[in-house]
Amino acid sequence: MDSRTRTRCADRLVEVLERAGVDTIYGVPGGTISPIYDALIDHPGIRVVHARHETSAVFMAIGHTRVRPDALPCVLVTSGPGVTNAVTGLAAVLSEGVAVIVIGGEVPRTKFGHRALQEGSAETIDVVNIVRTVTRSAACITIPEHATYQLTAAIHRARTERGPVFLSLPLDVALADVAPAQFAAATPRRPAPPDTALEEIAGILRSADRPLLLLGSGARGAAREIRALAEKLQIPVVTSPKAKGIVPETAPYCLGVFGYGGHPSTIEYLERQPADVVLALGCGLTEPSTNSWSPLLQASRTMIQVDIDASQFGRNYRADLALEADVTAIVGRLATLLADAPAWDVPHEAIRYLDPQALESDRTPLGPARVLRVLQEQVPADTIYTADIGEHLLFALHYLRLSEPDQFIASYGLGSMGSGICAAIGAKLAAPERTVVAICGDYGFQMYGMDLNMCVHEHLGVVFLVMNDDRMRMVEAGIDRIYGRGLPMDGPHVNFADLARAHGAQGFVAADVRQLRSALRRIRPDVPTVIDVRIDPNSAFPMNARVKEISNFAVK
Repeated sequence: MDSRTRTRCADRLVEVLERAGVDTIYGVPGGTISPIYDALIDHPGIRVVHARHETSAVFMAIGHTRVRPDALPCVLVTSGPGVTNAVTGLAAVLSEGVAVIVIGGEVPRTKFGHRALQEGSAETIDVVNIVRTVTRSAACITIPEHATYQLTAAIHRARTERGPVFLSLPLDVALADVAPAQFAAATPRRPAPPDTALEEIAGILRSADRPLLLLGSGARGAAREIRALAEKLQIPVVTSPKAKGIVPETAPYCLGVFGYGGHPSTIEYLERQPADVVLALGCGLTEPSTNSWSPLLQASRTMIQVDIDASQFGRNYRADLALEADVTAIVGRLATLLADAPAWDVPHEAIRYLDPQALESDRTPLGPARVLRVLQEQVPADTIYTADIGEHLLFALHYLRLSEPDQFIASYGLGSMGSGICAAIGAKLAAPERTVVAICGDYGFQMYGMDLNMCVHEHLGVVFLVMNDDRMRMVEAGIDRIYGRGLPMDGPHVNFADLARAHGAQGFVAADVRQLRSALRRIRPDVPTVIDVRIDPNSAFPMNARVKEISNFAVK
């Protein structure tokens, strides 16, 4: 055979990635994954981003897919600690239900079982088994001629099952010469839901006295159709925290967010007018989205659940009618079936906040609500906001007022600090023309803020709004509420503006509204900006249901 028809396995794998639509690679280079990095040199259409930590790279992929749902980011890590460092990120991707490909390098097969440096084979720490519980599939490529087929199958599974997949690639396999593979890439398609099921749902909605439309993040792709349906029928809409922005929060039919960080208007409405029919679209009905499984969301007559993942049905609430389908595929058809239905004469009220005065108070130290109001006044209307895990997430969910389905990103299926910081970077790479703001805390930024250096290198103008109170506010306050005492969880003061400038980024301290406005006016599209906002350490979001639940166990 002509030697020109054979090339390295690594080159063939990159060809598969490019053919599948991968245009961005996140990762941390290392020796055993180096053949893939070398092969990428010959594919300039794929952007390669060097993260500062493996889990950071995976978090970036989450942000990327949230802004570009059809994208397929790939993450490259090296063997041993490269894979184990990525486990938290993989668990977060699994919780978020997005497609991400992760390829980990491995030592040559001849060294398996010899305790080679950073070996992760089945003879040692067995990284494939370590990641198996946090992925849709995990395997080691041991036969070079099978590599392209394994990767193609993994990509198909990631897309159809909406989750992360992992392949371990030994160094000698990556360098082996293989013949080109010819195959047709599978296109994931789901069967259309039967008309009879949609007609039944439409009939139930027609007969409802007090209907409720409950939206989860799985409904984002159908935002336009959902808005049209809600507008025509004036059906009350409640969103989960992750669905914030799917319908405009200024719309008269939008009651607000239910769950952690939610609005009292949602709870008060459901207490006054319990829903007899609930149509839950793409909503996992998890602890954060239901305020620890509040009974207010259970329909008194018919609970309808539509989700792409059938394992969600009946898990936490009784499901009287369950339909496994992509929400996007059914809402338009439902609207057609309900075209002649009259609008419901159900009194609505605008979203109500816990403390509306906090949005206008210029007192110092600054309150989080006021910071968020000033932020929205200064940045473009289509700004993308990511929120890291911490008390600032609750304030962001509550006080930001959004109108677009892709404007809010938070990963609290797993609830990992740093997820919002790195997701902002992925979002900016996916939508460089838009302003992206990461709302985070001082401890989270100390955990994952070093990817600021990568933003400088890549000319990414991400804005990091650090709510700095020199303490682990949410945990400290929660423990004190539960036990009536607690160890101090404050730390030495960090000037994040100085830290930013040391990396070559812009850095500003904002101790009052005037300084905050000035800093926000100076953000740039090609240089990251860190705004160190001095927050009142006594600003507290009301105790949520999770703290109450822990308290119930703690006092027993």
